[in-house]
Amino acid sequence: MYGSMPTPECRVLADGLANARPQDFAERFRQAVTDDFGAVAQLHQLLEAASEWCRAHGDRGSAAELDAVAGRLTDLGEELHLVGDRVQAALARSLTDANGAGPAPALPPPSSPAVTAVAHRSR
Repeated sequence: MYGSMPTPECRVLADGLANARPQDFAERFRQAVTDDFGAVAQLHQLLEAASEWCRAHGDRGSAAELDAVAGRLTDLGEELHLVGDRVQAALARSLTDANGAGPAPALPPPSSPAVTAVAHRSR
């Protein structure tokens, strides 16, 4: 039976975020949450697997519910990706202001969220 304690990997990621230096936080957030192997993508895959299992065992209602939740998770993943971009921009401004180096350089446009790629790959 699965316990309610976080997995060691989850704990390592959470600790890494909690203890990140300001200049490292945005990258760690991206890796932990919105990257191809981040928490959102992994949860999306889990929901899809559960949906497929339910469908294969004749429980189409639960499969449809899981599909709907996976769709909402895709939207949440996109929001989290944008939050990560905003955090990165805010930290860049903050670090630049703290160093007195003038305005921060422009950031590249945000890339599409990894969870969207996962969602499209699995359909």
